[in-house]
Amino acid sequence: MFSVIIKPRALEMIQQGFDWYEEQKPGLGDEFLQELESFFSRIKSNPQYFGKIRKNFRQAALKRFPYVIVFETFKTEIVVFAVFHTSRNPKFKFKD
Repeated sequence: MFSVIIKPRALEMIQQGFDWYEEQKPGLGDEFLQELESFFSRIKSNPQYFGKIRKNFRQAALKRFPYVIVFETFKTEIVVFAVFHTSRNPKFKFKD
């Protein structure tokens, strides 16, 4: 099985999403994190299930929240580069 490494930029995006959902309704941020964790587990068990979007980057779309997880698979690691809100301009998925 793969290990998951979450880059600082992706962690920042997760924190922003968590904070925004918590402002909307207490506890909703935790639900967002739970769904992310569920998808990280799915990605770890079968990363090739998720389609390539650019070169070797793959994308997993959350079901309940409008976010996608942008990642790349290496030999024993899955590196998460972004947890991206789908209403943002997609060209920023790959920018710092």
